[in-house]
Amino acid sequence: MVEYGSLPFEEAETFFRNKVRIPTRQWDDLKKGQHARGFMIAGAQRDDMLCDFQTALRKGIEQGTTLEAFRQDFDQIVGRYGWSYNGGRGWRTRVIYDTNLRTSYMAGRYKQMTDPDVLAYRPFWRYRHGDSQRPRPQHLAWHGLVLAHDDGFWSSHYPPNGWGCKCSVEALSGRDVERLGKSGPDKAPPIVIDPKTGAPVGIDKGWDYNVGEAAWGKKLSETSMNEYRAQGAKAWERLTPGDWQSHGRKERIPADTPRAALGPKLTTTQAAAKALTGIMGAEERIYTLPSGGKMLVNAESLAAHVDLDRTPYLPLLPEVLEDPYETWLSFEQHKGTGKVVLRQRLIKLVQLDKKRGLLVTAQAKNGMLEAWTMVPTTKLDYINKQRNGKLLWGREEVGP
Repeated sequence: MVEYGSLPFEEAETFFRNKVRIPTRQWDDLKKGQHARGFMIAGAQRDDMLCDFQTALRKGIEQGTTLEAFRQDFDQIVGRYGWSYNGGRGWRTRVIYDTNLRTSYMAGRYKQMTDPDVLAYRPFWRYRHGDSQRPRPQHLAWHGLVLAHDDGFWSSHYPPNGWGCKCSVEALSGRDVERLGKSGPDKAPPIVIDPKTGAPVGIDKGWDYNVGEAAWGKKLSETSMNEYRAQGAKAWERLTPGDWQSHGRKERIPADTPRAALGPKLTTTQAAAKALTGIMGAEERIYTLPSGGKMLVNAESLAAHVDLDRTPYLPLLPEVLEDPYETWLSFEQHKGTGKVVLRQRLIKLVQLDKKRGLLVTAQAKNGMLEAWTMVPTTKLDYINKQRNGKLLWGREEVGP
């Protein structure tokens, strides 16, 4: 059994490093796979404090520092910010430390075990019970269970399966399975839902998801992936509730007068990349957003995703980043792979002339602009469909 901090490895480090800090009031403000993308500590609502906690935990994942070392950092952070937290110090620090290190480790193992070369040789996974002093009977019952790596059982039962769970999964070859006295994989046990928790029996509430699948996505056939690629944005399901109404925003957003003049229609992606470089003043630039975050924009990467018919609107890019009307944040899950991502969306309505409005939407993932759309419209229904998720920042609204 792995001891925390004894075996730091790249995949676990990358998983934790890619988490975005999210202030929350309680643990279940994030649901299931959202925890694979968001870093949170229940009750911690200051970003600077979350940043310090994240740094302290990174030392455990990357340098192998112990729980006691984390507790020293914890005390300093609590004192620095005057944070009043629930639960005793010993219990709270162990929960924070164990949960983050264990999920990072298992997400990293998933990444390793789903490498195509590894899957070709070791396509079977075996459930391994941990060394908990008070083992859960159901986890003990799953010990030794051998299933194909793509069995649906793993989507909800891949460890950890609850608070303090130390179970793991081992990848096996066909010969390994034979040495266990099996002619092939076992039959997955029936999944019974506990009506009290909404999770399968034996799994704590909110833990019935695969942290690796949420972080990296499960492998699909090329045919299936092509089908989902063709769906574009429709292949993603939004997980974060909320919209302009629930956040108390006005139904109509004002149309701003553009600061920049529109440009010519360009005919090649190379020309669009060159134009964007001129607009930004560099091939790559980091913009500071009104919400306080940063966004990296790469001219060549963005140009590859721009409809050439929309290139006259390229000069408006800095305006939507520096002066949006609203910024929305939402978790989205791919309907095919199960991968969860956290996307940020900035919106702005621009008045082109007396009759025409242009809705400009910039979308970012992992701090990098991945796409933006420019749609001539003044239709409320279409505009307000873009205003969903968690309102991260909004321009102060005036008037009725």
